[in-house]
This record gives sequence, structure tokens and C-alpha cells, in this order.
Amino acid sequence: MLDPRSWHDPTTDSDPDLDLARARIRELFIDALESVEPARAVRDALALREGCLVVGDKTLPAAKRIHVIAVGKAAVAMTQGALEALNGVAVSGDVVTKEGHAGAPLPPQLRVHEAGHPIPDERGVTATNLAISSLNELDDGVVVLALISGGGSALLEAPRDGVTLADLAQTTDLLLRAGAPIETLNAVRAPLSRVKAGGLRTAAPSCVWVTLILSDVLGNDPRVIASGPTVPGASNSGLALEVIERYGVKGQIPGSVLAALETKSVEPELLRTNDDVLLVIGDNAAAIKAAAVKAGALGLESRIVWQSAQGEAAELGRDFVSVVSEMPDSVDVVLGGGEATVTVRGDGRGGRNTEFALAAALELERRDVLHWVVASLGTDGQDAMTGHAGAIADAGTGPRARKSGVDPVDALARNDSLSVFEVSGGAVQTGPTGTNVNDIYIAVRRKNRPRSASWRGS
Repeated sequence: MLDPRSWHDPTTDSDPDLDLARARIRELFIDALESVEPARAVRDALALREGCLVVGDKTLPAAKRIHVIAVGKAAVAMTQGALEALNGVAVSGDVVTKEGHAGAPLPPQLRVHEAGHPIPDERGVTATNLAISSLNELDDGVVVLALISGGGSALLEAPRDGVTLADLAQTTDLLLRAGAPIETLNAVRAPLSRVKAGGLRTAAPSCVWVTLILSDVLGNDPRVIASGPTVPGASNSGLALEVIERYGVKGQIPGSVLAALETKSVEPELLRTNDDVLLVIGDNAAAIKAAAVKAGALGLESRIVWQSAQGEAAELGRDFVSVVSEMPDSVDVVLGGGEATVTVRGDGRGGRNTEFALAAALELERRDVLHWVVASLGTDGQDAMTGHAGAIADAGTGPRARKSGVDPVDALARNDSLSVFEVSGGAVQTGPTGTNVNDIYIAVRRKNRPRSASWRGS
């Protein structure tokens, strides 16, 4: 989990009041992350009682072995939590996570694989095939513990016959650049894969499966999270073709992908799914609630104004400022959650969170709202390919950028939001946080309201 000392938020000028607001944002964000810490969430969901596995409020018969298949950015931490909860039970399995997220070593009977994200790569395919082979060999009486977190759709991949990994990668990249949200992207990937939409579940059909999910999907639909590898029913080739048409990328989609989607596949039969257990153990709402609780502990009045916000990042940033600027004077903190998309039109450096923050900064400046500081932060610490978690903005962000020779309006148009925060202050680096439950939007009222625009360095 995020160490406060790893938070890097450089400033370019001396403004103690702004620094205090940024520090408040950091405190709220760290508490939000701690509330969805993967190892703790798994420990809270699992227990051993008299040799029986207890999952939430359900008790399963004694298992002679637990076989783990952990997938996602939080896979290693979730597995560590499971090992702590299941102390004394024989455990084997495969853990597939994003490159750079392996963290602390696991026991040798658990194979850890790092793979590419958000674009799938050969490492992920190799890891998936190894995991399938191990699942195929399991005996009755073994319980499969599936630990699912964000990023699983890209990390766990076995392309359908006739579709290459390069085809999948190209399709994924086209839809991401067109602004497709994760739910829509997964609707296309599911029918192109042998492991999505319950496909992985068929690798060990006679075993009981327990699926614990750390949700990165708004609404927590288990068929959508990591494309539902243990949950049947979300593969729809017709819908996938509709999505490709809707986002205007059909002419660039590989022919093998279109051919596969136009050919109806035979769905494998699933067995014993009535005995399976599925539990969502952490999500965006829990993280936002924890931030609100922390605000109260700091003596700050907070309001949660958004749950499950979606849309273009720049539009959401402006909308958030509109909501914040109407808050009564008694409110010190405004919170929201969701996950934006970015339609890539330029060649700049940025992600959905830095773009949200830059649009918010320009809106704060336009409205002359000097007393609020706004942040948009990814709970996984990875805002697209920027290496940042997001950014913290205020009405002085734009003027400070212009003083340094960067036009923030032009930067927003070119998807170059990170460049603005690098020169104006507020770009937030945390490194991988070990969790992933979408994004958090935080606004903190400055303790001392600036009296004029002169403080902005313009």
C-alpha cells in the first residue's frame, strides 16, 4: 500500500496555504487507499474454521487443497492476504500481474508472472496457458480460489482460434484511443478470448470455485470485471460488432477479429456453478466513504457528490468544478468517484486524471474560483502511460504554466496535460499503490481565501 513518503508532488512557488490544501488531499487519498488494501480485504473475507473454508457468511466443506488463480494489478497482495487467512492449508497456483507489480516474493508453489497492460502481450498469453494447464490437472475436492482485480482483462489472455495476440492488441489500442470505457472495451474482448466470460471456469469444471473481486468497474458487475473469467454469460459477438461500429474503428480492425465475431462460437458447458461463491470485497464507493470518514476525523465537513461518474475527462473536470463552486461555505471537502475516458486527438503526454485536473484548473481560473483546490487521482497510481497517479489543480495552475512558457489551453487540446503540471506544480507520483478501484476526485477548500489573482504569479 502507498507509503506517504513515496508521494511526490513538486511545487514551483512558495504558497503555504496551497501546500496545506495539497497535504489534505494526500491524507484523504491515502486513507481511501487503505480502506481497499487488497491483502486486508481478502483476510476479512476468508477464514478457516474447524478445517472448513468460510467465505463471507458461507461455509464450504473441508478442502484438501486450495488452488489460487490471481489476476490483476492487486494479484500479489490479494494472494498474500489469502495465505495469511488460510495458514496451514496447502496452496498452489498462478499469480498474473502487471509488470512492476510483483512486489514481495510468494512461496515457490505459487508461480508469479508479470505481463503487459493495458495492451496484452506474449507474457500474458504464456502465463494464461500455464494457468489453464494447472487447472486442467486438479482433482475433485480442490477448491479454486480466484482473486480478481483491475487489469485482469489484459493480463489474462488466450486468444480464440484464428485471432492472434497482435490482432487483440491492435483492437484494444484502437478502442482505447477512440475513448471506449472499460465496460465497452471488455464487451469486444470477451468473445475473442478462450478465458473471458466464464472461459477460465471451464478449465476445472468439477471443482468448486471461490471468486473474490476487488472491483475496478463502476456498478461492480462481475461479468465485466476482468471480463468475468469465472462468470458465464457476458460474451456477445453481436454487441462487440456494434461497439466497433459505434466508435468508428471498423475500417482499422483486423480482418481476423471481424471474422471471428461474425462466426458464432460454441459456448462450453459449465458444471457445478451453483456451488460457487462470488464476493466483491472492495470498490470505489468504499474508498470514497473512507475519505469522507477521514475528513470528519480532521474536523472537515465533506460532501460526496458523485458515485460512478463516467464521460470525457475534460468535461467531467469542468462539471466537478461547477458542482464544487456551488457548495455552501460550511463544506470543506467535496468527494466523487468514477472513471473518465479520453478521446485521443493529439500527441501529448497525459491520462484521464491529468486531463480531468487540467480542465478543472482552467474552469477554476475562468470562474475566478480561488478558494478550491481540485485533484483527480487513479487509485492504482497509474494514469494511463504517464507514470503518475494524476494531478492536483487550482486557479493558479494555468497562469503558472503560461509564465513557464506552456499554454494550458493548447496542451488540453493536444492531450498534453502532464506537461502543464510538470511546470506549474501538482503532478502526483505515487508509484503502484497495490490496489485498483477506479479514480477519486477530491476538492479541498483553502484555509485562507486569496484576495486577488496576484498570488497566481501572473
